[in-house]
Amino acid sequence: MPAPLTDAQLNAISDALRAGEKIQAIKLHREATGLGLKEAKDEIEAIEAGLREKFPDQFPAANRAAGKGCLGAVVFLLATGVGAALWWSTRA
Repeated sequence: MPAPLTDAQLNAISDALRAGEKIQAIKLHREATGLGLKEAKDEIEAIEAGLREKFPDQFPAANRAAGKGCLGAVVFLLATGVGAALWWSTRA
């Protein structure tokens, strides 16, 4: 069983997670504990889940970040379709 993380190591991992650097957090965890990649990834995901629960304002919502480009695409397609329909109706 790996040694528990020190406060300094846990703070560095938490800072990396808050900055959106999950890979860096996994690297730090592996260096500190000697765990394998999968085990360290699982530990980091558990740490991240706990941080998100305690400090939700420090982590952007994943679904909000993923959907930002969709509205622009929908508006563009609607405007293009309306413009094409108006152009087609005035051709006659």
